[in-house]
Amino acid sequence: MEKKERKKISWKDFGLEKIILIAIAGIILLVVNMSEWRNKTETEETEIIQKTEDFNENESYIKEMENKLVHILEKVDGVGQVEVMITLKASRESVLNKDEKEELQTEEETGDENKKYSQTDKREEETVLADAQGEAAPYVVKELEPEIAGIIIACEGADNNVVAASVTQAAQVLFGISSNHIKVLKMEVPE
Repeated sequence: MEKKERKKISWKDFGLEKIILIAIAGIILLVVNMSEWRNKTETEETEIIQKTEDFNENESYIKEMENKLVHILEKVDGVGQVEVMITLKASRESVLNKDEKEELQTEEETGDENKKYSQTDKREEETVLADAQGEAAPYVVKELEPEIAGIIIACEGADNNVVAASVTQAAQVLFGISSNHIKVLKMEVPE
């Protein structure tokens, strides 16, 4: 058996032109990679800002509803001091205007094996408004307030069944949720 000798390659074997081309290709790859990384970072920052805005919007909505409920319940006879906690199922939802709905259904039969193929294509178009600067935004038909998941109400008069039932009914009427999503608790009174 013959042993093959490994030949060592030196920089001189490559030639100056090839070394320069490899260096340029490396620099180009670095620049492209950095621009992709920068775009990814900008996208992530935009998503974080959007989530923060949604969270702040939800928190302000919750606080507003809690304050309104506390304000009205404290005026009810026998309720006394009140604290409220509201939780949400989801955030605010925007309903966009949809212009066209088109549904195209095609069916094909092949004679060879008696196989049927069907395909359904759906298409919806959305109305977009543009301002003088060319900024486009979808046309919002209506805004749906966040859906409430549950309410806890702590009040001084909760030990009275009539008061507790009235508080539960008031929350049902105001928020349109069932009584099993509302809990009225007796508030501890400091002595």
